[in-house]
Amino acid sequence: MDPEKLYELKRRYGSIFSTLVKNQEVFFRELTFEEYDKIIEYKNSEAHSSVDIEDVIIGAAVIYPEDFNINSLPPGLISSLSQQIVDVSGFYSAKIAKNILEDKREKANEVRSLMKAFVLATIHTYNPKDLDGMTFSQLAENVALSEKIIEIQQSINGVEPTNINLQLIDPEEELEKKKTSEARHNLSKKEGEASYSDPIAQKLWGLQ
Repeated sequence: MDPEKLYELKRRYGSIFSTLVKNQEVFFRELTFEEYDKIIEYKNSEAHSSVDIEDVIIGAAVIYPEDFNINSLPPGLISSLSQQIVDVSGFYSAKIAKNILEDKREKANEVRSLMKAFVLATIHTYNPKDLDGMTFSQLAENVALSEKIIEIQQSINGVEPTNINLQLIDPEEELEKKKTSEARHNLSKKEGEASYSDPIAQKLWGLQ
């Protein structure tokens, strides 16, 4: 697929997936909760068959190629594609749903997500897509503004300032701090004392 088209699909739908159907690459997205509710209604209705449900699933989730024709597929491939869509959507499997949530939690701890969350919790005129359209400098400016808003709100409400700041960890800076602490300790340690890098000593000091 053309990279520009792939970017546009990801921007529009978020997570997208692909599979080969009769040697053709087919792209699909997760089902929404609203679509899932519709599928449940179909399942509970005697007027609709499993074939109808598969048609609904594929019709909603397949996003490329745009002229994808479900009628050209044999029943086995339709069922397989439908099942793949259901699986990645996380509605039918507690295990998959849990894995999706854990993955999103991990991503929420990334620098960009932390900065966005901080701003969204403070400046309510923005939405997540607004922040995605910003440069890093613009987002950082709003983080700094959010910190100042919190400080002023605490002052207005007579609350002791808590100096809430979003702390970003620089691995190189942390490594330099560790090296400095290690060097300082090793210079000041008495004869017979463990070095800073000694694993047993670090456990005793609560560093591991």
